[in-house]
Amino acid sequence: MSDMLKEYKLNYTLDTIPENLDNKDSIIYNLLHEGFNDSNSSKFREDATNFISGREASEGKHGYDVDDENIEIKPKNFSGKSKLNCGGQFTDFTWSRHSKYQKDEVVMSVSGFNNGKLVYVLEFDYNHPTFIKRIEDQLSRLLPNGDEPNRYVRSASFSYIHFEDSDIKKVYVSPNLESHKHTMTRKLYEFLND
Repeated sequence: MSDMLKEYKLNYTLDTIPENLDNKDSIIYNLLHEGFNDSNSSKFREDATNFISGREASEGKHGYDVDDENIEIKPKNFSGKSKLNCGGQFTDFTWSRHSKYQKDEVVMSVSGFNNGKLVYVLEFDYNHPTFIKRIEDQLSRLLPNGDEPNRYVRSASFSYIHFEDSDIKKVYVSPNLESHKHTMTRKLYEFLND
């Protein structure tokens, strides 16, 4: 069953939905459309990022986004508003969580979707100095004395410019990149098109 669902999810996000669908398949793809484009949940986009990266979907709700690897997935979906910029955020972030990510040598996996259709998956090292500086600048500004009870950095954010000088692995780039050009920043498009 899970292999069938994985196939449906990949068909949807890679825009390879078969042409002739029966009623059951039409319903499944309509439900997938809702799930991939749900602004309150990124579960389907995380699953697709894992599948394309050669990993299985995570069964866990908390912790890293891969059950047996230290990987943080940050999927973004373009829905006509802000452009894709390989951005992401860590919610309720603390110095101790940051230290754990550094110690665990976390791999960041950022993915971009255009209305649920996968455009790219990139990976880089959480411990890259420029990226670390971005995270620590936000932690220092909002938690200057270190961790405090019931205090967090609500949203420690980053984008492509905070890791563009790292060794970025292009896991996946859409073969139809040109048709997604309008969904992303110029700098990101140029990197993906290179």
